[in-house]
Amino acid sequence: MMSPLLATLVLSPATTAAAAAPAPASGDLAIRSIVVRPSDPVVGPSGSVRLVVDVVARGADRVSVVLEPGRAPADGDEPGEEPEPDVTPSPPSGDAVPVPSASQDPMVPPGGAVPGAVPVGVPAGVPLPGLGGLASAVVPRMTGASRDGRPVRRMSSGEWETWRFLPDKALSRWYPHGPWTVTATAVNARGERAVAHAGFNLRRETQIEGLKVAREGNSVRVTGTLLRVGPGGKVDYRPFAGQRVTIRFRPEGSSRWKTVGEAVTREDGWFNAKVRADGEGSWRAEYAGTPRYAAETSAQREA
Repeated sequence: MMSPLLATLVLSPATTAAAAAPAPASGDLAIRSIVVRPSDPVVGPSGSVRLVVDVVARGADRVSVVLEPGRAPADGDEPGEEPEPDVTPSPPSGDAVPVPSASQDPMVPPGGAVPGAVPVGVPAGVPLPGLGGLASAVVPRMTGASRDGRPVRRMSSGEWETWRFLPDKALSRWYPHGPWTVTATAVNARGERAVAHAGFNLRRETQIEGLKVAREGNSVRVTGTLLRVGPGGKVDYRPFAGQRVTIRFRPEGSSRWKTVGEAVTREDGWFNAKVRADGEGSWRAEYAGTPRYAAETSAQREA
């Protein structure tokens, strides 16, 4: 089973208040980037994933962030995709304080952030204001605002600051899966605003179970079942129909996998592929995933 990784991904702003204007002069209000960790969150039948969102901005007295289902809008548009009618819990929320960038933050190990970590400069055990507040009772959203506008610690450049958001509630299978939009708003002392958007996909786990490989003369038959996490809650996994599964083969003594066939899952998630046998070796099935469901690679079988 593939699990989500705490990897840092810098997502370039899709929309900014000065997108059509010349590059801002030094010190002008601007948002340079939005960083989401993990960059590709995957939720299983139980447990949850905590997000860390860093907004790199300059000239800002206040920064706020909203995360909501749907794709990042084009210029002048609102988020354009309605969430699936999944059952949703109370939405997460959280506050942000300026902290060093992830690459300079000693609290963040290489490859990602520690879920639930306290920002640099905030003593352990001191709660941040606003954690636990609700943004909406209908559409799940995660929101935050600057603590008090005063940086806890500035970056070494003295110009760009990283504002970190640590929502106290985590994403789980009960939230809409698929595209989500991160909207960051920075405001300066004159009331000017800069807005940027970024996006990520919240995916549910998939599984390939019961993989079997059987020789039939000069051919090999590969069968198995593709499952996916469903939102209903009655069972952890349900059959995933109509999905393309790739059959891969690695000849004995080789380190390279090659594609030798494919199959489409039936209504019960079962797939069946008969491919030509090219000597002995290892076999496996792979599912490429979608924006809503995670990729998966089966255990390998020898034949």
